[in-house]
Amino acid sequence: MSDFNFEYMNEASIDALLKCRLCSKPFFDPIITRDGDRFCRKCITQKESANRPTGCIRQSSFIENLVPMTEKLLLDMLDSLTVKCTQCQKINTRVVHLQQHLQHECPKRIVLCIASDLKCPWMGPYDEFDSHIQKCTFHLLRPILMESLQFQKQFEQYKQSYDQQQQEIEQLREKMKSYENHMEKLQKAHTIILGSLSQQVRRCSEFEKDLQQIREEFNKYDNQQIELKQELQLIKEQTNQASIPSDEIPNESHRLNQLQQAIDDVSSKFQQLDVKIQLKSVDDVTNQLHQLDVKCQQRADQSQNEIQKLKVEFNQRMTPLNEYQLEIRKLQEEGRSQKDEITTLKQNVKQHDTQILLMAKEKSDTPNTLIHQDGRIEALMESIDFYSDVDLSRKKIGDQDMEFLCKKVIVDSRCGKLRLEHNEISGNGATTLADILYTNTSLVELNLSSNQISDTGARALARALSINNETMEWLELDSNNITDDGADYLADMLKTNTTIQILNLGSNAIGDRGVRQLISAITSHNNTLQCLNLTSNKLITDACVNDLIKMIQHNQSNHVVWLNNCSLSKNAVEKLKQEAEKKGNFALEA
Repeated sequence: MSDFNFEYMNEASIDALLKCRLCSKPFFDPIITRDGDRFCRKCITQKESANRPTGCIRQSSFIENLVPMTEKLLLDMLDSLTVKCTQCQKINTRVVHLQQHLQHECPKRIVLCIASDLKCPWMGPYDEFDSHIQKCTFHLLRPILMESLQFQKQFEQYKQSYDQQQQEIEQLREKMKSYENHMEKLQKAHTIILGSLSQQVRRCSEFEKDLQQIREEFNKYDNQQIELKQELQLIKEQTNQASIPSDEIPNESHRLNQLQQAIDDVSSKFQQLDVKIQLKSVDDVTNQLHQLDVKCQQRADQSQNEIQKLKVEFNQRMTPLNEYQLEIRKLQEEGRSQKDEITTLKQNVKQHDTQILLMAKEKSDTPNTLIHQDGRIEALMESIDFYSDVDLSRKKIGDQDMEFLCKKVIVDSRCGKLRLEHNEISGNGATTLADILYTNTSLVELNLSSNQISDTGARALARALSINNETMEWLELDSNNITDDGADYLADMLKTNTTIQILNLGSNAIGDRGVRQLISAITSHNNTLQCLNLTSNKLITDACVNDLIKMIQHNQSNHVVWLNNCSLSKNAVEKLKQEAEKKGNFALEA
């Protein structure tokens, strides 16, 4: 029954009525078949599945007809059986209480860290929970991490709102473009209507001119007819009154014939004019002109109405268009405001990340800090526990103490964090420590700041951490008289080391050459170093600024660099900060 994290006690003495015939173990989740046989549900299901083809209807029917056992007497007997928890080895636990024990009482039950919501990966037995909480970095940094997560969440919300407003702006722009296209079409239609109206007006003017010519021609022929009638009357009167000599009669007759011919011609023209006038009388022309005038007026009124409608529609279209433009301007202003807020949030998140690293750097998680005692170094070792964090700072420890100390602390006690700052350790003592680090399997953080290990100690430590190192993540060597040579050794170490994440080299004598070597190793070979502290190295000048810029641009792992209180000019610092801003995920302190 190990599958269920428990074992039955005195299994041989358990009544056979309480045991399954298939597994010979006491029933677990007992059922009854149609034939009245009792089995464990798992046992009979596995047996039936092995005997029948997959998906067989008979198999499905058989399993559906399995009924849980309901005999209270047998169930009570099963519940009263004593079992042993295979996790914590506790015995005399009744089966009925086993689930409660496994979920809430067993000290070996697997639980998560309370900082799992902050991505703490720890998962282990409950009896180790308290010791983990005391040294869990995620739990200790919860206030800052929660604030950082809150900033990140707020940043995502602002970004989502900003993107949504950008989409709305694009939609409004598309609507504006659609309205502009529609207005352009309306303007073209209006132009066509005006052209047609102008053409009708020109035709009306031409008709009026034709009518005027006809009237003038009619008046002209009418006057000629009157004149001819008067002349004919005058001739008749003269003929009646005058006595014409006989020899002049032919001449007068010829003249009369000519006059008669002229009268006939005029009469003929007059008749033709009459016919023409009849064909196109003044009334008809007037009616046509009147009808044309009416049509032109109707067309003009219609065009005017259409123009008025177009103006109304244009105003109606322009009203939401103006509103859209106002809304777009408002959204753009809000977008700019939110963009500024997003930029501020990014800066705050970056500052919080830097603060987290700084707090992690300054965190003195020393649950087993030793109290200074007078006497030999052995007295300091008495209170060191297995796998503890050890603080031996300011204990006047010298090179002669290092061999015993390292064996006791690193080899025997397997400490995880060792603080030796402000002691009297030179390059020889650091070399002794480095020899122990070749076999280190537990030490994660080492602090040797404010000693005198010099380039000799830096060389020994670099060689040890270049070979077979799997644990060291944090190395502090501030104020140790390390020069460019020591920086060269540490740069060679960074080319092969895959665990160091934080390297502090502040207040040493490292110059531009050492910085170039470190930058070359970080940029070309190292993917794990996240923080590099070069604070108060006065020999660092503007000569290495271009190399630092190259590291900021191309490095994929390092996210924080401290260059405070070096010999960099303001112009150089400004250039570096500008490049760090462009990088986005890079913090520069200078």
